[in-house]
Amino acid sequence: MNAQVTFEKGYFISNNGKRTECLIRNLDWKDNPTDFRYKIDPNDKDYITETIANVSEFGIGNTITFKRAKVKIDRSTDDLSKISQTGKPVWEESTLFLRVLVTGEASLYSYREANLFRYFYETKEVPLEQLVYLRYIETQNENASKNLKENTYYKQQLNLNVRSSNTTENDIKNLSYTKSDLTKYFIKFNNISPDTETTKASADGEKNIFHIKITPGISLISLSMDSKGLPYRNIKLDNKTNFKIGLEAEYILPFNKNKWSVFLNPTYQKYKNQKSYSLPGLFPTSPLEEHEVDVEYSGIQIPMGIRHYLFLNKNSKFFINAGFTFDAGKSKVVYDKDRVSESTAGSNLAIGFGYNFKDKFGIEARLNTKKDLMAEYSDLAANYGSVDFIFSYTIF
Repeated sequence: MNAQVTFEKGYFISNNGKRTECLIRNLDWKDNPTDFRYKIDPNDKDYITETIANVSEFGIGNTITFKRAKVKIDRSTDDLSKISQTGKPVWEESTLFLRVLVTGEASLYSYREANLFRYFYETKEVPLEQLVYLRYIETQNENASKNLKENTYYKQQLNLNVRSSNTTENDIKNLSYTKSDLTKYFIKFNNISPDTETTKASADGEKNIFHIKITPGISLISLSMDSKGLPYRNIKLDNKTNFKIGLEAEYILPFNKNKWSVFLNPTYQKYKNQKSYSLPGLFPTSPLEEHEVDVEYSGIQIPMGIRHYLFLNKNSKFFINAGFTFDAGKSKVVYDKDRVSESTAGSNLAIGFGYNFKDKFGIEARLNTKKDLMAEYSDLAANYGSVDFIFSYTIF
């Protein structure tokens, strides 16, 4: 299954120009890689690792191509404690695998390293170079306020070197330093050039998928009361099964083959339970004393977390997720019909495992760690724990 899911048909070109057809492990790289893993035969148990030192280019299918280049790159940061004070690039010479976005009369490449995004271009007349963009702080004098400015020299570069009769000044003027805008511009330029070669845009990172789901579920709930001052308040209530209903917003992160997502799952639940019990009095000969506890809780639980998918095939995938659950609920505990305590509920952690079919139907078992329904009290705790079985239907 590992070979079927992660190793895909590709190639690489060695320093001597030899092209090797192979299966490359597709990690849908978030950051530009410095190496990759490949197999010659899909039945091979072991893989081989190849590095940027030995490979001038590698690709997977028709959508992913990395080209090695020795370039000057500006790594200026937007971090306000380190941001440029001059607005001028600080060049470093590096050998990088650049991601090919568009090829043609003018070609476009991208490079990502953590929060650093840089774009490069080349034409038949202009060797490969970075499109320059950086933010900087401008200070006129010590007493003047500091202003955040932008060096948008990339627009001048495009105006001088990637410009045709079919592109206008506004095309460049309104061009943001983003993958989407630059890709569209280079495709437009190449499409009207008389010597246009095969133009291709990388599909990597463009699959920003957002889902909304309905999530009804069943909760198996346990609750135990704990009081520091009054022993008769220490009681475990019978387990109870409750229905819950919610909505989930999920955003698929645009890297690593759509295997990661973040989600927000506000869910409404109402819980009510009661128990009558008998306890000895203060003395051994005292008769049993009858007690009763009533617990009510209602509100919106808001799990927020991260999810990882494990693909089986095109239609089926397992997933695991973990999150932190905020609670916007109110709780009330009544002892013997007259001792009333009211409080907001505490928060808890949640871990889940589930299955998704065709990105439409899903089922999940989610373990919720205990939270205190009497979070505002120091001498009384209502430890509420649950296991949820959640069904999901994706609206879009």
